[in-house]
Amino acid sequence: MDLRAQILEKSDLEEEKLYIPEWDCTILVRALNGADRANLLQNNTLASGKPDLKKMYPALAILSMRDPDTHKLIFEPADRDALNTKSGAALERVAEVAIRLNHLTPDAVKDAEKNS
Repeated sequence: MDLRAQILEKSDLEEEKLYIPEWDCTILVRALNGADRANLLQNNTLASGKPDLKKMYPALAILSMRDPDTHKLIFEPADRDALNTKSGAALERVAEVAIRLNHLTPDAVKDAEKNS
């Protein structure tokens, strides 16, 4: 197998099961692919270059949260406002795992802004 095929065939999106006590359920948090990560950073950043947390956390949750049995996304973009009415602690819990899996450090956000 050549290197191109090896890379393209490799399953490289990390995932982690996470129990959310506020919702009394376990979800699967999956890392974003390159396109979803770029869109997340581009569409949820304020003019100042800082993340718009009112948009970022629910957007990250929408893109990362999956059913642990089917691996299908649980929410869609239209659910953003509804998610913002849910527990901030629960969203923070999901965001912490998604941020870690996606290596979304403050420097990554700054770099994305420079490259957009």
